[in-house]
Amino acid sequence: MANPDNEGFIRSFARGLSVIEAMGRSGTHTVATVSTTTGLPRTVVRRILLTLCELGFAAESEERGFRLTPKILNLGMTYLTSLPFWGHAQRALENLCVQVRESCALAVFDGDEVVFVLRIPSPKIMSLRLGMGSRLPAYATAPGRALLAFQSAELLDHYADQTDLRAFTSTTVDSKARLMAELEVVARDGYAWVDAEFDQHVCGLAVPVRDEQRNVVAAISANLLSGEVSREQAVREILPALRAAAEQLSGLAPAFLGPANRPFSRTHGARQLGTD
Repeated sequence: MANPDNEGFIRSFARGLSVIEAMGRSGTHTVATVSTTTGLPRTVVRRILLTLCELGFAAESEERGFRLTPKILNLGMTYLTSLPFWGHAQRALENLCVQVRESCALAVFDGDEVVFVLRIPSPKIMSLRLGMGSRLPAYATAPGRALLAFQSAELLDHYADQTDLRAFTSTTVDSKARLMAELEVVARDGYAWVDAEFDQHVCGLAVPVRDEQRNVVAAISANLLSGEVSREQAVREILPALRAAAEQLSGLAPAFLGPANRPFSRTHGARQLGTD
């Protein structure tokens, strides 16, 4: 959790980043909606948005709303291209998608969610419009469970206690006891299978990716149409390719991707950044 009282903490910069994060959720935003999301005063939000527009990272629409521009991708691409690992990961994911003919992704933890740092979509799944940077609840998705299952009991307890385990569909695992039981199965089997828990039309299969110390720091997943492929068929036909891709990347993945270095709590807005 960020501490704004730390020496060197630049509150205005932190506020600007919180506004960018708030706008990354969907489409066009007004000053009021960004203010509500971040907890910052409207006057502060408006100044930040106008600054982003001046720098080319945002644009103002005719409907008095604001949206991010493609220039914002430069910030993320700096991260993705800063390490040789990403080149290996891109090639591994492309080869995997050719093999399994499904949408495939590489995900890491950020806060209490998983974030797709690489993704190659399939035209078969249209209900989920996901890409690089998309965020999903860890407990209700295959890559999230593939990451959670191999963490310490302390981290898992903290995650389950701090996360709102709400139901997205009628089959979502939405209690701590049920989630812990599911994670035990994932840890035992070495893969996660999640069927129609976040989106009723989509199921997912995921395996962990480890760093050179064999700590789980990321997950590779494939998304399929729910009901099109059974768990048994997916395990038989897709899991071997997933495991091969994960093994190809294991040892290359940087340790800083891991949840131990990325606390689950994500505090935004007035409580963290101040309202003055």
